[in-house]
Amino acid sequence: MEIINNINELALDKVVLRDRPYLLYIEKPTPTVISQLAFRYTADRISYRDNLIERHTSISKSQALNLQFHCDRELEAIKEICRKAIKPIVILEDLDILLAYLATRSRSHLDLFWQNLATMRQLACPIWILLPTHWKTEMSPKQNLWDNRVRFL
Repeated sequence: MEIINNINELALDKVVLRDRPYLLYIEKPTPTVISQLAFRYTADRISYRDNLIERHTSISKSQALNLQFHCDRELEAIKEICRKAIKPIVILEDLDILLAYLATRSRSHLDLFWQNLATMRQLACPIWILLPTHWKTEMSPKQNLWDNRVRFL
């Protein structure tokens, strides 16, 4: 019951800047908890991983992703997810896959992506990016970019 109370206290639907991304750090993002979040806030639950696979298999002729060279395309894909949303809020899961990929390639690619994600504007709806809590310490030097757009569950 405590998790339900914590979800209710998050107030994901009470954001001031409705055209920007938000971060939600969660210790153990179980499918049940994420489903509860989506239900409570009438949110579309989107998997970045599934979206990436769908996009890659439909448009790419290459076997390699090389995402470090296509950060702008991935940011645009996040905007597109918001444009296609049916519900008023999007909960984006699995973005940590891209962050881990970029971290293994080059720290500068990860830092640039993180900065561009934090400063993204003109989204069709608020998007809450779910990340495991270990990314908070990983990205703490860049945390000030997010101002007050960070919450913890």
